[in-house]
Amino acid sequence: MNKRRPLRNPATLVWLAQTLLGLCLVLMLGNGMAHEMGTSALQLREFSSGQGQLVFKRSQGADGSMAPIDFAFTPSCQITPLGLATLHDNEIIQTAQFACGGPLHEHSLHASGFVRLAPDLIVRADLLGGQTIHGVLTPQRPSLGLHRGDPPLQWTSYFQIGIEHMLLGLDHVLFITGLFLLWRKQQGTVGQLVGQLTLFTVGHSITLALVVLGWLAVPTRAIEAWIALSVLYLAVQIALPQYNTPSRAHWVLIALFGLLHGSGFALSMVDKGFPAEALWQALLAFNLGLEAGQLAVVLLLLTLFAALKRAHLQALPSITHHTLLLLLGGFSLHWTIQRVATYV
Repeated sequence: MNKRRPLRNPATLVWLAQTLLGLCLVLMLGNGMAHEMGTSALQLREFSSGQGQLVFKRSQGADGSMAPIDFAFTPSCQITPLGLATLHDNEIIQTAQFACGGPLHEHSLHASGFVRLAPDLIVRADLLGGQTIHGVLTPQRPSLGLHRGDPPLQWTSYFQIGIEHMLLGLDHVLFITGLFLLWRKQQGTVGQLVGQLTLFTVGHSITLALVVLGWLAVPTRAIEAWIALSVLYLAVQIALPQYNTPSRAHWVLIALFGLLHGSGFALSMVDKGFPAEALWQALLAFNLGLEAGQLAVVLLLLTLFAALKRAHLQALPSITHHTLLLLLGGFSLHWTIQRVATYV
């Protein structure tokens, strides 16, 4: 009777388990995030009583599907399509003329078709006579009256949009995850983690404000490619076998990466519309929402690894660490090749 030979190299099986689990997660998340869409926008401009032109902007998923957001006037207006265009390869812009039976301020808008990855619609209506109405429609508040003297815009709406932009932007989430994993590899202090996140926050707050205010113009495709490269850089640093303590160059790079990601946040919102009459308040609310989403990602990671450590299974933290690293490397390499090829 042959005895089973003992396992001589359990580390090999652990590595195989990590690789297979990571690849499965890449495939699962890849399909799920292929439908990433985000905020939609509707801009109305009334040229004469009840008549004017509208621009309807909706994001397009990686699979070619369009955000299912739609809208309707009450009382109904006749809408005549004028054209359809694609912006930055991922946003569909529809233009049309509208003709209503009365002045636009006697009408209201109702939005429908909200889904998890297309959760809101920013509305801007320039009425005849010079007044501008702003609103953010959501499943909780799907209607907006285009009346003069309508209640002021709720800034919590832009706070919520900021959270959504952070959590629905997988490249941004993976960058924060990469910062956390690199900090964990370097066995850094809590102060170092807070300092790195603060630097990243300051960096993206600066470019977010500069681009939205129109003081800085950045090339969209180049920024998207560099954002992908920033995630890939972190993945490489985490994968390197040697132990490196954070250097001055490391801190400078984090600040520069913050500037890059801030440009990305701004580009996703600058054409959607911030209210000009209260731009700073909306911009601040949006930025605070980004920080809340960023904090949620970090707290989730801290909680996850703390729970794994308490499970008293030594392999679990290592498997999770390397699985997340595979996600970082796989997605960032794919995005880098895809975005650089598009840019070139």
